[in-house]
Amino acid sequence: MSSDTSFTNETVDLDHLPKYEEILLKQPHPDYWKIICINLSVFFGLMGIGLGSILFFVDEVRPNAIWIVPLYFTVVIIFFLLFRLSFKKRGYAVRTHDVIYKSGIIAESTTIVPLNRIQHIELNEGIFSRIYKLGSLQVFTAGGQSGHIHISGIAIEEAKSIRDLLLKKLDLLENPATETEA
Repeated sequence: MSSDTSFTNETVDLDHLPKYEEILLKQPHPDYWKIICINLSVFFGLMGIGLGSILFFVDEVRPNAIWIVPLYFTVVIIFFLLFRLSFKKRGYAVRTHDVIYKSGIIAESTTIVPLNRIQHIELNEGIFSRIYKLGSLQVFTAGGQSGHIHISGIAIEEAKSIRDLLLKKLDLLENPATETEA
């Protein structure tokens, strides 16, 4: 039986770790705000039509219109304001060894996904996104839903470039021999 005593477990100096907070994050494309507004308008438009139909056709509800209508418009305004604040707080960065995504208004969330944890990458384009030539990248990780990143509002050409770059880096991680052969 060999008694190897080479194991060490040194304390890490936290002051010398890289600071992810200092990374300059790229914001979503400004046209993505238009897509958010279109989506909210469609949602609240349909909700308004439904609410208006109920107020018009249901006699028992009609007397409550005096508080239902102002409440509806207050909720619409609050949602637009919250989504605008959320839009301004979003950011992403692709680095040599990881991808960073930051979002949140009240509870700010920063997700850092190491490249070696990425399982696959999806590039999505919605109906309105195609009009503005925008897309979204979804990065799926090993280890469950909490590590996934969904970055919306990226110019489609940039999203394709990021996807291709990440796929190339993933290929190099899985097949390091291909780097020396090329």
